[in-house]
Parts: sequence; C-alpha cells; structure tokens
Amino acid sequence: MDMHLFDPNQNDRSVGMQRKEKNVGASTASKAFKAGQDRFMELINLLPQAVIEIQFDGTLLFANWHSRKLFGYSLDDNVIGKVNVFQHVVPEDRERIADSIGKMILGAKAKPPEITAVRKDGTTFPAIAYANLIITSGTPTGARVIVADISDKKEVEEAYKALVDHSLQGLVIVQDGRFVFVNDFFVRNSGFTREDLLSLPIDDMWQMIHPEDRELVMKMHRNLLTGTLKQAPVIEYRVFVKGIDGLEMHWVSDYGMRIEYRGRPAVQTALVDITERKLSEMAILESERRYRDLAELLPQGVFEADMEGRIIYANRSTLDMFGIVFSDIGQSITIVDTLALKDRDRAERGVRRVLSGEKVMAGEYSCVRRDGTEFPAMILANAIIKDGKPDGIRGVVVDITVRKEMNRKLEESEARYRTLFNSTGTATVLTDEDMKIVLANQNFYRISGYPPDTELKFTDLVHPDDLDFMTDCHRRRRIDPGSVPRSYEFRFRRADGSVRNAFLTVGMIPGTKRSVASIIDITELKQTQEELRKKTFSLEEANSALRVLLKQRDEDKADLEKNILTNLKEVVLPFLDKLKVQNLNPSQMNILAVIEENLKEIMSPFLKNISYNYARLTPREIEILLLVKEGRSTKEISKIIHTSERTIDFQRNSIRKKLGISNSKVNLRTFIMNKEGSL
Repeated sequence: MDMHLFDPNQNDRSVGMQRKEKNVGASTASKAFKAGQDRFMELINLLPQAVIEIQFDGTLLFANWHSRKLFGYSLDDNVIGKVNVFQHVVPEDRERIADSIGKMILGAKAKPPEITAVRKDGTTFPAIAYANLIITSGTPTGARVIVADISDKKEVEEAYKALVDHSLQGLVIVQDGRFVFVNDFFVRNSGFTREDLLSLPIDDMWQMIHPEDRELVMKMHRNLLTGTLKQAPVIEYRVFVKGIDGLEMHWVSDYGMRIEYRGRPAVQTALVDITERKLSEMAILESERRYRDLAELLPQGVFEADMEGRIIYANRSTLDMFGIVFSDIGQSITIVDTLALKDRDRAERGVRRVLSGEKVMAGEYSCVRRDGTEFPAMILANAIIKDGKPDGIRGVVVDITVRKEMNRKLEESEARYRTLFNSTGTATVLTDEDMKIVLANQNFYRISGYPPDTELKFTDLVHPDDLDFMTDCHRRRRIDPGSVPRSYEFRFRRADGSVRNAFLTVGMIPGTKRSVASIIDITELKQTQEELRKKTFSLEEANSALRVLLKQRDEDKADLEKNILTNLKEVVLPFLDKLKVQNLNPSQMNILAVIEENLKEIMSPFLKNISYNYARLTPREIEILLLVKEGRSTKEISKIIHTSERTIDFQRNSIRKKLGISNSKVNLRTFIMNKEGSL
C-alpha cells in the first residue's frame, strides 16, 4: 500500500516506502520498518522547503519542520487535523489551487500555481505550490504539496520592473524589424500608444527617424545583429514624435547593444532626449527559477553514507543529479568522490565535524558528475545516530545551478544598468523620503564637487532661497505627483560653496517613497542668455540712434531738394519763360533751349517723388500739374509750354480723372498741396 508522510491511523510519521522482508520475524520487520520511517522523517525535516499533506477539503495531515516555521507555527503547536490549509491562502487564490488538484485527479497536467500565502499572524508572502496526488488503494485521497517562498524573486522582479518602467530614458528592444519592448518613458515621449508601437511595421519604424540620419541608425542595427558590433558607440540623430500640433523633430542620443531576448538576437537601445537634456535608463531583468524533483516532486537529492563515507542510499534525484545508476550505490562511491578536487579537503573536515557531534553540516561545494562535468550545490547533512552513537551521515544535496545563473545574470544586469547610469551626460540621483541621497552617478559627483560615497541630503545642495519651494514640491509629490512640476530651475550649491544654475527633472518610483532626479548644469547657458540680452539691448539702442540719424538725414535731404527745386522754379525758370517771349535770334534760342534742358536734368532727381505719387500721369501732365501747384492759370501755362488753352483744359480734366476727383468740386491745386505738401 502507498504510505503517507503522516497517516492519521498510525502513531508514526514516515516517508512512503515499500519493503519486502523475507525470512524475518514480525518483531524484527517492525523495528526495521520503524527505523526506516524515522530515517526518512529526519530527511524530510532537513529539507529547506515546506512539505505538507492535506485532505481534499484542506485538512492538514502532515507538516515538516520548515512548513511550521514558514507559516508561523512552533514545533509544539498541535496543527495536525486542526488546521485547514486553505485558510493559509488568500481567498482569491483558493479556487486556483482547487482547480490544479482537480486537473491532477483527471490525469491532466497542471502548472504549479503562484499564490499569496497567509501566515499564522496574518502577514502574507508570495509562494509557489508544487502538488502531487496521494493514492490509497488506487484511489486519490489527498494531496502532497511543497510550498516554496518566492519573496526574493518577486522583490527583484518588481524592483527592476520599477527601474525600467520609471526610467528617465526611453528604452526599447528591436527584434525582427519590430519593437518587442517599449518602456513607459518611450511611449509617453513618442506620442504613440504602446499598442501602435508594438504593431508598427519595420518601414514605418524607420520613418520615425529623420531621412538624413536614417541610414546611420539602420547601419548600426545591421552591424549589431550580424555581430560586426557587440556594443555600438553612442550616436546622435533626429527623430519625429507626435506633438499637439502634429509631428515634432527631436534630437536623441542612442546607446545600442546586441542582446539575447527570449533566446534570439535583438538590439537593445537606450534613448535620451538631448533636445531638453532628459535622461533615462533601461535595465531588463530576466530571471527564472527551476526546481528538481525528489520522489517525483522534490528537486533535492537525498543520500546516506556509512562511517567511511561510502554512499549506501540515494534517491532518484541524486542518481540523475550525478549521472550514476542504482547499482553503483553501496559499492565504492564515497561522498568525497562526488566533489571537485578543490573542495574535497574541506568536505572531509566537515564530515569529521558532523561525526564528532556538530548537529548539521552545511556548505556550498562544486560537485562532479560521472562524465566529469561540475555543478555548484548546497549540501546539508547531519549524523545518523544509532544506539546513541554516530553511525553514518544523512544529507540533502540541492543543485544551485539555477540560483547561481540567476545571480550571475542579476549581477550582469546590474552592472549594465550601472554602466548606463554612470555613462549618461547628466547627474542622476536616487533620494529617500527624507531627501537623503541613497544612490548617485559619477556625473553627480563631478558637478557637485563632493567625493564619491559622501553622505548627503538633497537639501545640502540647494540655495537657501530655493529651499522652501523644493521641500514643498518634495512633500507634495509624495501625496499627488501631478500637483507639482516635474521640471524646474534652481540654484545648486557645490561642495566649495559656489552656486550654479541647474535644471531639475524629478520622477517618483511607484509603490515607494523614493524619487529619481536628473540635474543639468545650465550656468553657462544662463550666462550666454544674459550676454545675448545685453548685446541685444545695446544693438536696439544703436538701431534707435541710427533711425533718428537716418530720419534727420532724410528730412535734411528733403529740405535741400525742396529749396533747390523751389529756387529753380520760382527764381530761374520764370526768367527763362520771359526770355522765350523776347525777340531772340536762332542762336540765342538754341542757347536758351540748352540752358532749359540742363536745368530740367538738374531738377529731374527732385521730381522722382512726384513721379512716384503720380505714376499714371504722362510727363506733359506732370509738367502741367507742377505749374498748377505753383498757382499758374491756364493762360499762363499755355504760354509757358506753347500749347493752346483748350489743350491745357483737356489735360487738366484728364489729371482730375486719374487722381479720382473728376466728380468732386475740390480745387486741383488744393488737392495737390494737401496730398504731398509744398515742395
């Protein structure tokens, strides 16, 4: 029959096992059976996981030492048959456990559910439950469950997810010509939705890059994917993002590298918007945790060795772990034989200490498989006591390859994150609720002048006149982040007491009271702006003075033109007109004509303004218009230009039509004087 770890119809708690005894008395068989039960009970209690057995209604049938400790019970607490295990699971997860057990009863595979477990004191922790059916006389009667605390895994995942989601950099992963990951900062600043970005065809993705820069970025991606480059230099280029009024062009710096994403090559890129000098970061943590099975459920190997260290028992997981077969057990293989040479002396000393009375031997070792390959393992063991004396060693071997690999990946990811954190162009700090700086990159120490690892509060860096505003923003941001500006200017105090102008951008890490801040020194920019303002003011003053001088020059020129034109017309020309009516001989008339023509040449530049104002008039009409302006009558004009009075009247009417006053009673001379003033 299949025995339970704990059978309510027996006084013994034992690991299920079958033994056939031949030619042995009932008393001897009973003692041997009980000894075997005790031996495996000790092994179960050595395991670092919680091992329990339950009825289908949740009634607890068995609980090893670790399960009691994990759920907050002491070894003296009477829990068997008294505690319902489902009460130690939050209500919303109970149905998933029941569904998992139901699938196993029906013979279907069920993925071990991740649940929120509840301790005796009401506190909770994340856990994963591995279950197997208890079969009695061919009928399922309950479940055997291993519960593993995965708090560390959850904390690591949540911490790195928070870093990625709330990074002040745009972080993307491109695979097969598409975005396969975009963080919140990238989504927010691109103007697109996450769904649009993840479904964007490759041609449309490249359209987001300025045409003049597109080939540069595409070449970098090709080199990374083909392996020509493993890590690209930082490049700068222009991109288009959606703004309120349509597409906007931004400058970004791009730090790209080739990575393996879900088992295939991809390009990971960190983008910083250098148009406004905003910084962000990307860190991706991929972690996995695998367990090996013990008795079809546990991943640990279980072994026993005699006083000489020869292995006399090993479970299936141990056999698989070391690549040995059952027939090897009890022969010549010793505990030391399964370890790497570098660890054998240490292991022998540990065995001697256990056999001399130390309760538990625990340590990390490099184990060796039959094929010579090595793997890291945690070994926990204690002495087998028989008749009050050590009679051998019983232990558990935990393959920690997965944990080591996870730690390695975590260290690599953290190193990559720190590299990005320290290689950006802005100072970046992480602050607690009390404004204590808990993390700062190299650029911060460079611009602040403080030695690395100096204990500082952010208030130590703020000018006293800006302190009240900043502390108020810090307090209100933890109540309602939207109630305070994310970016603003302040005065930054360096270690030497000097004050710099700085631009601050702050973001909260959700679920915490911590904030991430980037600081940009804008002192030179402010000085340049001030110098530009002063130069602009000086130029404006000079321009004003120049405009006054030019205006005065134009007025002087106009006065000079007026005087010259007036003198010629009122002093010189009238005498010429009088000479024309005298009895002059042909030679004199020729001389007079030359004089008149030269005077007209002299007057012509001064008549340009008049010609411009009356561009529709003919030269003869302009000549008549000027004589009208002088107050000449039709008769006088007729004599001056040697034309009939009728012709003069006709041309005067033509002038009035062209000036738009033909139907008006206004005097032509008055109209001209009002329009352009006296010459």
